[in-house]
Amino acid sequence: MKKLFEAFEKPNLSDWKSQLIKEIKSNNASDPTAFENEIEELVFKEVYDTKESLSFLQKKETNDWQIGAEIKVFDEKSGNQNALKCLNLGANSLNFDVTHLSEINLFQLLDGVEIAYIFTYFTVKDLEQATSIRTWFSDKTPLFLNINTYQSSVNTYDINALGANISQELAFALAKGKGMLEKDITKSIHFTFGIGNNFLLEIAKFRAFHILWDKLKTTYTSSNETYITAKTGFINKSLNDPYTNILRQTTEGLSAVLGGVDQLIIQPYDTYSETGSTSFTQRMAINISLILKEESEINQLVDPMNGSLSIEKLTQTLADSSWKLFQQLEKLGGSEALEVEEYLKNEIERIRNLRIAQVNDKKQLLVGVNQYFNPEQTNLTWKQEVGTFWDVEYLVLEKELITAGLE
Repeated sequence: MKKLFEAFEKPNLSDWKSQLIKEIKSNNASDPTAFENEIEELVFKEVYDTKESLSFLQKKETNDWQIGAEIKVFDEKSGNQNALKCLNLGANSLNFDVTHLSEINLFQLLDGVEIAYIFTYFTVKDLEQATSIRTWFSDKTPLFLNINTYQSSVNTYDINALGANISQELAFALAKGKGMLEKDITKSIHFTFGIGNNFLLEIAKFRAFHILWDKLKTTYTSSNETYITAKTGFINKSLNDPYTNILRQTTEGLSAVLGGVDQLIIQPYDTYSETGSTSFTQRMAINISLILKEESEINQLVDPMNGSLSIEKLTQTLADSSWKLFQQLEKLGGSEALEVEEYLKNEIERIRNLRIAQVNDKKQLLVGVNQYFNPEQTNLTWKQEVGTFWDVEYLVLEKELITAGLE
């Protein structure tokens, strides 16, 4: 008696492609398994041969991450109340933005906050403010303290929020990071990335950054500590269809932690509504990480995407593309050169306009934004300004459609 699978001919990739050409419409007849992503300006394959060479990411010791909450401090009393509220909701990492304060009363801001058991970050406006914070902490024993200054942190969330594609975001991070390594190879660097809505590509983005950043650190023989924060944005969020945002935030957060970030910040989807975030949206934002840890146990896996053919090849493709753009930025003078800022600004604007056009033309469908509208729309409206960088406003596609009268 023959074994079951002996009765079937083993197909090869070439035969499978030929059959695909007959059965589906493809914009690439020579290889129907490949598709072009206009936003990312890359051609990706959807099927891979196991014989193809792969680029593997060195495994981390743990895949756990910090559950972050952002607190913009306008006065110490309300900042303290927000901090305690976030901790009670389940956050274990507080990110204080104190750039709006001229002087800081840390006794009041951190009253009741057990700094020995949480991760603490500060974003400051100048080195004097940073020195003041370090002095206050000098006789204390926090679990973790990081002060984000212009000399020790790289924020690519801003260009992500403008509409940049992945290669632009990674190249910008590498250029800024290289500039810091040239000045001091021992100082720790904190990178903050945005998270896009393409699940597989976002996983590959963080994995590609690990590979490329290790390459730069090896070049400079640096053993400095590197911290990576990932933060959700608002490009694809909807105030008219609020609960769809929770699904988007979950997949975005999952892609970041599968990519191996150190801290995940889920921003409440109504942060930039006229009325601001509510207790419910704040709780849901933090709960996403708690569910991924306590129910899905994603934190128990080390580099869970290692060995996935598609993810490995996407990682390699993004690494190659980002490295080429990084080299181009270096030729223009590096991260501090005005030519680099102008070049990136123009390139990001081009991608930003393409994103808007695809949503306007419904080439990209976003539930609640340009398709399948919520019949019970909320009364929430976007703030007039949701943030700027390089004198350009952050991109919010729903807001763009409303402004253009296309929604």
